[in-house]
Amino acid sequence: MLNNFRHHLYTDFVFGKDAEKSVGKELKKLGATKVLIMHDSGKFLYDTGLLDAIKKYITDEGMAVVELGGVLPNPRLSLVRKGIELAKAEGVDFILAIGGGSTIDTCKAVGMGCCYDGDVWDLAVDRSKVKKMLPLGVVLTYPATGSESSTGAVISNDDGEFKIKTSMGGDMCRPTIAFENPELTYTLPKYLTACGVCDMYVHILERYFSPVNFGSMDYMAEGLLRALIDFGPKVLAEPDNYEYRSEIMWIGTIAHNNTVGVGRPQDWCTHGLGHEISAMYDTAHGATLTIVGPHWMQYVYKDNIARFARYAREVYRIDEADDEKAALAGIEATKEFYKKMGLPTSFKEAGLPTDGIEHMAHQAAAIKPNGVMGCMKQLHEEDNLAIYKLSIE
Repeated sequence: MLNNFRHHLYTDFVFGKDAEKSVGKELKKLGATKVLIMHDSGKFLYDTGLLDAIKKYITDEGMAVVELGGVLPNPRLSLVRKGIELAKAEGVDFILAIGGGSTIDTCKAVGMGCCYDGDVWDLAVDRSKVKKMLPLGVVLTYPATGSESSTGAVISNDDGEFKIKTSMGGDMCRPTIAFENPELTYTLPKYLTACGVCDMYVHILERYFSPVNFGSMDYMAEGLLRALIDFGPKVLAEPDNYEYRSEIMWIGTIAHNNTVGVGRPQDWCTHGLGHEISAMYDTAHGATLTIVGPHWMQYVYKDNIARFARYAREVYRIDEADDEKAALAGIEATKEFYKKMGLPTSFKEAGLPTDGIEHMAHQAAAIKPNGVMGCMKQLHEEDNLAIYKLSIE
């Protein structure tokens, strides 16, 4: 049974071929006068002419443009602070992200920081301080994180010897408008495409693995997971197939705007553990999830064998009457799907050192209230370390 909830999908979606060409007219309708465009300075933006085209769509409608590039994967707090300084100095009243999750999250943090008098990192430490964000638009070129309509952002604090990666945000942090043209994703490298698909997959799992069944939410989640298992390998084989790219792009959006998460407790341990790998080794986010995800399953499944058995039967169509055998077969099938997508399922496969797992286990706990995360099984620091150890080989 669904618990009480409120769910406001604030984002206006412009989806399909040439969606980005309406960016100027749409931002003008929203009252923008000076737009800060942020991006990763990637070759794609210049070789395709997309960046210049977006600028022209905006300036043709009488708005001014300010630009800041240099966004990196696992977006850095240092660039967020630079963006806030620039936006305030220029009197920006609208932000536009061109890119994927790292760019969008950077823009969200900049937008929040522009509406806060203290240091923006305060908003990551204490979400209750987030009260407002500048209006944000997105031209999505890398579907993965779902940040184009989600409530949060993930930022890496690159101060000091050890890095910290954590989330920030709130309901007011959904972008105002998102332009989604699947054609803009045709040239994404296979590895990044695979990371995106698996990030979407785990976004759904974080909501699906609740202690009890949740009716329609479960059926929706299971359908989306099956769709990713179907379309994921297909899009790797045919990267310029519009049908496959459009399916992946839209699943990425709904996987993380809480459409399949309302009214239920959510886990988020896989992301919590994965974030620390990104912070420590600057590993692609999607790959960190495939490294620890199956081992989190292995560690917690006995706390709710029936739930994992349902997952195996409904998502992977495993025909096994015994619940524990079905659950274990589902975990193995998940691992094989990740491998089929070309992603690692251990530190060893990823070529990562393991000298930092004690620090990561501590940090994953330290940034959570009371040092605990998860709803399928509450994880403490010692549990985090045990899962990292399972993930080594």
